[in-house]
Amino acid sequence: MTERELTGWGLRNVAHAPVVTPQSVDALAQALAQAAGERQTVCLRAGGGSYGDAALLDGALTLDSSALDQILAWDATTGVVTVAPGVTVERLWRRILPDGWRPAVVPGRSAVTMAGAAAANIHGKNNWRTGCFGDHVISFELALPSGERITCSRASHPDLFAAAIGGMGLLGAFTSLTMQTARAASGLVAERQTAHGSLAALLAAFEAAKGSATDLVGWVDTSARGAALGRGLLGETRELAADEDPHAAETLRSAWERWPSLPVRLLRALPTPVIPTLARPLTHPAGVWLANRAQWERGSRAGAGHWRRISYPAANFPLDVIPNWRDTYRPGGLIQQQAFIPAAQAQAAFTQLLTRAQAAGHTPSLGVLKAQRAADDFTLSYLVDGYSLALDFPVLRRSEADLLKLLHTLNDITLDFGGRLYFAKDSTATAEQVARMLAPANLAQFAALKARVDPHETLQSGLYRRALRPALRPAIR
Repeated sequence: MTERELTGWGLRNVAHAPVVTPQSVDALAQALAQAAGERQTVCLRAGGGSYGDAALLDGALTLDSSALDQILAWDATTGVVTVAPGVTVERLWRRILPDGWRPAVVPGRSAVTMAGAAAANIHGKNNWRTGCFGDHVISFELALPSGERITCSRASHPDLFAAAIGGMGLLGAFTSLTMQTARAASGLVAERQTAHGSLAALLAAFEAAKGSATDLVGWVDTSARGAALGRGLLGETRELAADEDPHAAETLRSAWERWPSLPVRLLRALPTPVIPTLARPLTHPAGVWLANRAQWERGSRAGAGHWRRISYPAANFPLDVIPNWRDTYRPGGLIQQQAFIPAAQAQAAFTQLLTRAQAAGHTPSLGVLKAQRAADDFTLSYLVDGYSLALDFPVLRRSEADLLKLLHTLNDITLDFGGRLYFAKDSTATAEQVARMLAPANLAQFAALKARVDPHETLQSGLYRRALRPALRPAIR
């Protein structure tokens, strides 16, 4: 056990806590049961990829599963894999891609663990087509505070299966997960980026590309106003068919070695603080405008929309290009507000979110648009049939209070349009907003499970205390 300072991935949220890093899943389960028996509060943590306080709780015993990174079973014929909770997306991908398989759903960072991906029920740039992480989980073993270990699937303990996936580590600790992976015919993909001069045009381009694309992601110029509000660049990825890559065996084997590119490797060779220090002015208002303008000009120039072939990692993990880029936001960190909005309301909702942020003097440093589909099988689902817009806000200490007021307003706007918020990214949602977002029946179901498997509330987090617990209490009654 060591006392450590822990942060959310956005660096704003901080906790000081005793940390235990079990070296086996048995030790993880035993540590949880022992803490529960001693009426200690426990916070589960894996890769620390949640932006806010979902894996933080000041003073709570923190169980870190990141050392549990064994791939327990792999069937290259069926694509079914069983992993320990600390296995990262990168570790899994490196193991299975040479055999012609890939994880079905990945986030923008390869360091996310399987336990974290399941607890947050993450989505990727292919969500409208492939669904969320939980859609590809076959079963998992969950260690409960009681010491019991339960195997859950859609047929066995289906209520716990549906609630633990997306349950943010509040019901038990994953000790293993079995998943179905997806076929990969090549280690390369085809990618292009096209420019669209308004939010309406960008959304229309998404709709037009859905039939042929594998992945879709939009960069939004958060500084654009008036008729150009919400203009952006659509990144479209298409997987190669088996007959399109004559060297498929080689590209599958060497995909990770082909990435990052030489220029990126040279950047990574620089001393760690150099790039964040140089880029820090880009998180201030004038710098945000300049960065947006440069990105738009680069992406909209003649000839920019040609198809090119790049490796799978380069297409999927843009946040890994410069590993320490988030340090650009020090010392205040960043807060992300990600709004999931039904398709019919998306343009109106995103227009309001961008306009309100600009008017408040907090133009986001980054805007990312994705196409989504609902995931009704999971109790605390944040997904809708529509779109999501993620907005990154630098936290400048002199204006932090004003920013928090704005974020409360943006959350309300999201909910006014029938939208939802994403707990893995959230730092600001209130209990009232959670109660607006989730159906009473879902809250009641999760509250009943929490009372059954964790009656003494051993498992907690900052997110739980801030927003979930007070939203669940009325549901219990």
